[in-house]
Amino acid sequence: MKIFNLGLEIEPGKYKYKISYFDKLVEKFSPKNSVAYSVEVLDSEPERADAIVFAESKRLDLILIDLERIEKRLLRSQDEGEKRNLAKAQEILEAERLLCDADFSSQETEALKLLQLVTIKPSVGTDRVESLDELIKAVLEKAGMLLFFTAGKKEVHTWSIKKGENILEAAGKIHSDLKRGFIKAEVVAAKDLDNFFNMAEARSRGFVKVVDKGYIVQENDIIEVRFSV
Repeated sequence: MKIFNLGLEIEPGKYKYKISYFDKLVEKFSPKNSVAYSVEVLDSEPERADAIVFAESKRLDLILIDLERIEKRLLRSQDEGEKRNLAKAQEILEAERLLCDADFSSQETEALKLLQLVTIKPSVGTDRVESLDELIKAVLEKAGMLLFFTAGKKEVHTWSIKKGENILEAAGKIHSDLKRGFIKAEVVAAKDLDNFFNMAEARSRGFVKVVDKGYIVQENDIIEVRFSV
């Protein structure tokens, strides 16, 4: 995930999101490779970002970027539907609200995204940064994302997915073959990690549930997909 920063004391660059469950999985499985969830913080080109973080003192600066783009587009637009959508967005911004917090239909949202408006992206404002991890957590929440894991001796890996998506979509995130050949999946809640030594013990003690493709992935699920291609 790329995050544009406006006004917060965060150096641009890549940062790993520290999650205790990830560390526990690495300790438990001692994998050859481990991939933590990471973000890239940008200090320019907000159009490239997936989300925005900003100092509350810079809220108006962020809003003005979008107002300027909307005003320019309104002067050129010949479509009445687009004009109505732009006027709605303009009114929201002039009330010092962010577009991501407003009530737009999915079609309206997609149209605004095409204009590369900044505050239509998931945006989090704060007065100060206590912890980058807390800020990343807030951004994921705002974006409606959750994290899940795959774990084994070969690799422990953290993945992201939209809340409400099913395990078939999660399988596709891991590898297209897993989605195409999906049969079933085994799921363990990361909160139960302290209750077993390995996956075999987890199965014998009832901490593993077998699910089909309709299962909705939950935050911090540990997933192992059974598939056939």
